[in-house]
Amino acid sequence: MDYMTEFERWRSAIATGAGTVARTGTADRTEVALDEATRQELDRISCDAQEIKERFGQELAFGTGGMRGKLGIGTSRMNRYTVRRATHGYAAYLLDRVPAAREKGVVIARDPRRGSREFADEAARVLASHGIRVWLFDDIRPTPVLSYAVRELHAAGGIVITASHNPPEYNGYKVYDLHGVQLLPDAAGEVAERASAVADYLSPPGGLQAKIDSVDSSVDESYVRRVLDLVEGIAGSLVPRAARASFGLIYTPLHGTGNVFVPRVLHDLGFAAAQAVREQSVPDGAFPTVEYPNPEDPGAFERAITQAREAAKSGAQPEIILATDPDCDRVGIAAWDGNAGRYRVLTGNQTGVLLADFLIESARESRRDPAGCTIVKTIVSTEMVAAMAAAAGVRMVDTLTGFKYIGEQIGEIERAGGDFLFGFEESCGYLAGTFVRDKDAVIASALIACAAARQRLRGRSLPERLGELFDEYGHYCERLISVPIAASVGAGEAMDSLRRGIPDRVAGYPVVEAHDYLTGWTTRCVTGGRAPIDLRRENCIQLALAECGKVTLRPSGTEPKLKLYIAVRAACADEAVARADAVESATRRL
Repeated sequence: MDYMTEFERWRSAIATGAGTVARTGTADRTEVALDEATRQELDRISCDAQEIKERFGQELAFGTGGMRGKLGIGTSRMNRYTVRRATHGYAAYLLDRVPAAREKGVVIARDPRRGSREFADEAARVLASHGIRVWLFDDIRPTPVLSYAVRELHAAGGIVITASHNPPEYNGYKVYDLHGVQLLPDAAGEVAERASAVADYLSPPGGLQAKIDSVDSSVDESYVRRVLDLVEGIAGSLVPRAARASFGLIYTPLHGTGNVFVPRVLHDLGFAAAQAVREQSVPDGAFPTVEYPNPEDPGAFERAITQAREAAKSGAQPEIILATDPDCDRVGIAAWDGNAGRYRVLTGNQTGVLLADFLIESARESRRDPAGCTIVKTIVSTEMVAAMAAAAGVRMVDTLTGFKYIGEQIGEIERAGGDFLFGFEESCGYLAGTFVRDKDAVIASALIACAAARQRLRGRSLPERLGELFDEYGHYCERLISVPIAASVGAGEAMDSLRRGIPDRVAGYPVVEAHDYLTGWTTRCVTGGRAPIDLRRENCIQLALAECGKVTLRPSGTEPKLKLYIAVRAACADEAVARADAVESATRRL
């Protein structure tokens, strides 16, 4: 791409006027006005060749996760024009691939980030210009509610404007299919091709040929009702309401969408002592009280932990703290550890273990046939849950990284007459129930609260229960490390180099199997035998280590880095940490 030519094309096109959003019930008109802010931004960088190259030297990629990037003007940034182009591509895909797409329509939701309302409106106008009906949430909503609404309204698909846990200068665009699942690779590729073919995305969309309606409040109410029914069905006999009423917890939405539903659901479930972090309950895309709004990051819990310590002074020690990310699809826990005398932030894998433990107990209590139940996890998530499932007689299914694959599996389980019990990924994404097809921190927050209250009835904390499970199944230790790769080499070449020379050992542990998810083959390193992998293709290699664990390597989708997932098992915690240290050090040298 000739970035100066593209820059001048934008400058010329923007000067002729750009669209503003007409939000009318019939969506039958288009207003055109000069986009003064865009013109000023282009003028400001006109003498800065490096800035122009950074903004116009490449295009913002549309991948399996949609788009995500820094806000600003340019082909590599999130702005109304890149959103417009992607939506033209999505509209073309729907009209080609989904019968009656115009009538079924598309649901659009957004988070509180800067630009989210504008981008949601822009996407709505583009779809309506193609004659595709639109349902638009009037205010912010959690991402899982978008997934639910697509299914509830029998829509052709959905869009959510969010950059999840990224810093404030980012925004993003995620796309869903008619099942409420994020687009799978083939479909995402088709949307990307159609978007790339859109020659003129700087001009406003044509006249609107379909309605843009607000999503009715009945969708919210039915979602809440389904969540409450699900959680009561799981926890009812295990956690009486009296036990919930006195259970102390603190919740923070980290300035995101979680405050729309999580406090209400906790209240309706009977958690009367639940508190919110007030200053973080105000939706604000600048995230003014947290450096990084990611529930995987211990820093995200600082305000809540301070509030918990103040509450403890009056004798009301909160036992857990829940934090959801800005689009409320992921949740993290900080649990009071009485032995250490502090709040302990659990990893996504540890939370997955505790939820699996609770759901397996509930299934047993309700006499669900364990052989008919299925837990689904990603290949980089802890194997401890697989050991727990095997002990309980529950079927275990692995998928590639990304919750869309778990959503896909739910459909397959249902079609086979099975019983989906739980799905999770190590990055704090969890789901029970089948009425949502994406990770859901509203559901997960409620289940975590119930699981913690259940353990208190037994005189234990969540960390103590986790310790019991480690004693029973072994001590598991997992880590995610990002390793920079020289630009001259590239992550793809680094993966190919490993592929050509699979090591015999890692940190002294024999490599017994090498799973190459790009070629689709597992190699048994001792015998040389091979077996096919029944998963989609992805540039990912996993090495199974004898009597130790596994190492998974995959390239970052956004940076010149390799992601290394270290997962080991040992008889005690100290040995597990030592093994993880050794495997990490050896893997960095591969």
